[in-house]
Amino acid sequence: MVNVERLNAVVVTWHDAHSEFDTWTSVSAIDDAPCVVQTAGYLLPGVKADHVVVVQSFYIDNEGDREVDGVLAIPVGMVKSMVVLSPISESTWGRASR
Repeated sequence: MVNVERLNAVVVTWHDAHSEFDTWTSVSAIDDAPCVVQTAGYLLPGVKADHVVVVQSFYIDNEGDREVDGVLAIPVGMVKSMVVLSPISESTWGRASR
């Protein structure tokens, strides 16, 4: 049975491996700027060695197992930072910030 405690919501900032062009190009045209991505989701610790695993959604099924969707595994070496988000109170749900 999977541990059913709440998962932490996080924002992970990481360097993406990306394709610069979709055709042949000059080496001098390659941009040296990194592709920095921010991903928000639920941290799923301890499931893949040397990776930060974030899931979009989860629920606990009738047998008590955790089911997950939208799984993203980011190699630890590509992670720049990770922030654990704080919960907000139910009284603020659906209200526009002012």
